[in-house]
Amino acid sequence: MTDDDPYADDPFFRHQYDGEWNACIGRQGHEENYLDGYIDAAIELADAIIDKKLFAKRDTLVLPILYNARHAIELALKFTTDRLLGVDLLKNDGIRRNYNIGAYWERLHGADIGDEKMRSVIDALKPFVVSVSRIDSDGQELRYFLNRENEASLAQYSIANLKLIQQSLRDLEKLLSDLKYQTLDLADECSTKAYTKRCSRRDLFEIARMIPPREKWSEKEFDDQKEAVKARFRLSNRQFSNALNTIQANREMVAIIGVESPLLHLADDDVVWVIEQWRRLHPVRDDAADGNEGLDYSDPSRFKGMKERLILYSQVIKEINDRLSADALADLEAIFYLERDRIFSEDYEACVDHARRKQAVNNDREQDIRHLVEKTNLLQCLQGGVAKLGRLKLAERLKAL
Repeated sequence: MTDDDPYADDPFFRHQYDGEWNACIGRQGHEENYLDGYIDAAIELADAIIDKKLFAKRDTLVLPILYNARHAIELALKFTTDRLLGVDLLKNDGIRRNYNIGAYWERLHGADIGDEKMRSVIDALKPFVVSVSRIDSDGQELRYFLNRENEASLAQYSIANLKLIQQSLRDLEKLLSDLKYQTLDLADECSTKAYTKRCSRRDLFEIARMIPPREKWSEKEFDDQKEAVKARFRLSNRQFSNALNTIQANREMVAIIGVESPLLHLADDDVVWVIEQWRRLHPVRDDAADGNEGLDYSDPSRFKGMKERLILYSQVIKEINDRLSADALADLEAIFYLERDRIFSEDYEACVDHARRKQAVNNDREQDIRHLVEKTNLLQCLQGGVAKLGRLKLAERLKAL
């Protein structure tokens, strides 16, 4: 060790200028590296033993394989618990952090979380949790030959089949991945407030797709689907009514049942007209004729074409500037980014307000318009954005342009 480099003599962490094999850890790492790493390690070890026929290493490597699997389950359950506590989907009952994965699973299962997919994944994890809890309740017996009572670990077991373990690890990997992403999605969706105590935002979208259009709610078809929804999502009449109220108050969900919502500051004809102007700058491409083969970059006609295009840009920008108000322009920009950046539709109003304030600070409407009309994906994003906001007929009109 030296003053200049405290890791100079470190057998594991001395600096190696080798970008190909340097792994990111610590401040350059991520919690998900832990979640994925241990199950990946278990699978890689199991595959190596079987694929390479490492019979002599079966008895030694089976222990880290099973420990890594157990630790992966523990990390996943703690990750989900922490995330759901952070968004108040779990009650903070003062449970102490420990290594008892059975207790963590029981807590999640007992919470009966208001999300169908989350409940399904938690239920599917039960056999794995029961198995590893039975052989190693506190994370000791797979790591040490003697347990806390100074007795031989795993005393009730004598063999473990690596082929069975290999297949089960892959099933477990899929479940842990599903749990991680369901957790992240559910936590993100909580910011929208578009959920009920019993139904997540994802559940409400599925319910909207199951029930008939709003105009048919007085018919028998609705009553039949109501019972199907209640049975699938385990809803009381009150919980079903809460779900319907939330769906009807949401632009994106209510569109599924046939009710459209107006945009804040733009009429449908305004959006169509803007795209028609944009088409003057971005005509439909003929892919067969596309290409630069034989193009003479010094041809004077190219410079004439560039000049004409600049004039056309100026004309389009001026016409849009003359037609759209400041609020309408902000609305247009918000719709574009709503789709491009995969922003929740519930954030639409906030996005419009943000765009309006940004444009006011810029104080250059022509540049703001140019920023939009230069986008080659403007049509695609506006079409997706207005559909997300409940203007389905407008989305169809744009589809034809």
